[in-house]
Amino acid sequence: MKNLFILFFPLISMAQKEIQKVEILRSDNQIEEFTSSLGNSELRVDFLDLLIFPALTIGYERTDSSYSGFGSTLFINLGRGDSAGGNWNDKFVLIPYYRFYFLQKKDFGGYGIFVEVFTKFSIGKYEKNFMDQDEMFQTVNYFDIAPGLAGGRKWINKKGFTFELLFGVGRNLLINSDEEYSGRSVGTVRAGVSVGKRF
Repeated sequence: MKNLFILFFPLISMAQKEIQKVEILRSDNQIEEFTSSLGNSELRVDFLDLLIFPALTIGYERTDSSYSGFGSTLFINLGRGDSAGGNWNDKFVLIPYYRFYFLQKKDFGGYGIFVEVFTKFSIGKYEKNFMDQDEMFQTVNYFDIAPGLAGGRKWINKKGFTFELLFGVGRNLLINSDEEYSGRSVGTVRAGVSVGKRF
């Protein structure tokens, strides 16, 4: 019996020295603490509009919890003409929104896949064609409101820098039949590729 104990003792000692992997899951409290440490406010710049159009889009978001946030986006057309081409003729746009984040336990607050409800308030100009008059074109100002729905994904690092992809659609409510061939449409698109910072 003593010999058996001497034989198995090294095996028992080696088994106790094995390292076990432990996976730590973040609790809701840990996610809330990490979110608070980064800050609840975020400023971001949309580089898609800056590269494709001569336009500046700045966004602000406030996360009221790890699972929702609200904010607004300001779009300013920096082009010299009334439009930068085709169907794009907004001069100034304000988009307030409310977001719902869908997280996994490994995610940080205000981060991950999201869905947002938004309303787009836009001011712009378009050229109206008068075929039966001496003056062929007339510049017409417009104001429109477009409610819509968007979805996207946000990434955040431990320093609080964010990267966001966004796509959504809405419907212009104040468009009329006279604007049918103006380049404006009933539908509107909300899209962006943004970089931001939490504070």
